[in-house]
Amino acid sequence: MPESLNSPESNLPLAQVTRKRKRNLAWVWMIPVVAALIGLSLVWNVWSKQGPKITILFKSASGLEIGKTQIRYRDVVIGMVTDIHLSGKRDAVIVVAELSKEAEGLAHSGTQFWVVKPRVGLGGISGLSTLLSGSYIEADTDDPLNEFINQRKFIGLETPPPIHSDRPGTRFKLRAKDIGSLGAGTPVFYRRIQVGMITEFELDDSGKFIDLQVFIDSPYDKFVNGSTRFWNESGIDVTIGSEGVNISTQSLTSILVGGVAFASFGRDREMPAEGLVFKLYDTYKAAEIEPQGIAIPITMRFDQSTRGLKPGASVVFQGVDLGIVNTVSLEFDPKTERFFTQVDATLYPERLGMLYTQRAMANKPLEAIAENLALLSMRGMRAQLRTANILTGQLYVTLADVPNAPKIKMPRAELPFVMPTAPVDDLDKLQQQVTSIMNKIDKIPFEEIGKEFNKTLKQLTALTATLDKSTAPELTASLKQLEKTLKSIDDLIAPGSPIPSNLDATLIELKSSVRALRTLADGLKAQPDSLITGRSSLPYSRESIGAGAK
Repeated sequence: MPESLNSPESNLPLAQVTRKRKRNLAWVWMIPVVAALIGLSLVWNVWSKQGPKITILFKSASGLEIGKTQIRYRDVVIGMVTDIHLSGKRDAVIVVAELSKEAEGLAHSGTQFWVVKPRVGLGGISGLSTLLSGSYIEADTDDPLNEFINQRKFIGLETPPPIHSDRPGTRFKLRAKDIGSLGAGTPVFYRRIQVGMITEFELDDSGKFIDLQVFIDSPYDKFVNGSTRFWNESGIDVTIGSEGVNISTQSLTSILVGGVAFASFGRDREMPAEGLVFKLYDTYKAAEIEPQGIAIPITMRFDQSTRGLKPGASVVFQGVDLGIVNTVSLEFDPKTERFFTQVDATLYPERLGMLYTQRAMANKPLEAIAENLALLSMRGMRAQLRTANILTGQLYVTLADVPNAPKIKMPRAELPFVMPTAPVDDLDKLQQQVTSIMNKIDKIPFEEIGKEFNKTLKQLTALTATLDKSTAPELTASLKQLEKTLKSIDDLIAPGSPIPSNLDATLIELKSSVRALRTLADGLKAQPDSLITGRSSLPYSRESIGAGAK
């Protein structure tokens, strides 16, 4: 045993038995957890930046592409088209688009969408930039700061709206009997300057009028007040009246596409708080002739002919248009069993100017003004017909003082006020003369005169052609022959030629002959019998002949 202890193997360490520790693998599970957190963060990041998904209904998908067509708001990209498909009835195209997170506020009921592409119209050319970049969908909203109802389905506009939300100005409402040549985009003028346009129109609930929405740009919208009137300025307005022929238009644009103009008449009035529906007049004359303010209805009875008096004629007082004729109708008086013409008109005292202001007529009841008209009638004021234009036969009504007017009882101060009338004898005579002149003008055979004139022109044309072909060459030859003849005459009478020399000799001989005849005459006078007895041998002279005579 001891030896075994002292052996080399006895120096080896003794073996120890220990329990092996278990391996901890818990940290490995941190990898998928971290990956899951990263994924969630990415999903959250994408989800937090993702806006709402909307659908827009268009009639066609012209120019639209999935994944390429953008949605813009004020030239900022706010979304992208993700899908395009047909509707269930196949009558429209449904465009699906995703908006960005910052554009989430545009997904409400006040937003409009339309496709921007090249368009050509009377207002010019738009959308040329899309020729290179491609079509895109434009968005616009009335006011992005207001609270609207959230909406995800929209009906796209086929044409861009005429007015964008960022354009400063004010909208007004007009009412017209018919639309005429007006429409969306029609310009609005103020003093011949384009200051706005018609944005839309629709038929009112009663079906009797057309309501038009107009937009007036700032700062011109401040000129619209309670005394403003709008009128149709489309085309060319040609009127024939007592002032002659008037032609007016706003601009070339109004002739082509129509137009609306406005101006203020009378004193400026404040706009009502609830707004005002403006009447759209047919012409400027119609807008001018109907002032706002108090209106006094009157009626007149004329027993004479009123041919030439039409609704719209003026009622004049002291040369100033004080009113307008509304209706002209034929009535029958059962008491006298005679027909007469009843004329209904409206007077506007505001046109009296300073008198209207000084007398404070605006604060007086209409009956008080009717009493003033009754007093004026008692003093001799009458309504008479006058000729406005001799050629056209147009008439108007004038309120004038008639000195010899028969006295009447005090008229009733009620409305409509019955204005007494007075006939004008010269009016019928003047109308007869005008009718006679027009009849004589009608008898002139203008058509026959025109035919004869055309025939004369044809004959003159034929004669001119004949002269050009035959007479002109012969005349040229005659002129050349005449030139040769004149040249020959110049050669004959030139100095040194025989004709002038012979002519001088002939003149000398003629002079000698005249002298001899004179001597013979003197001799015969002194001795008349020399013709019988012969010539005397005695010489004589003029002195001797004179002495013998004595």
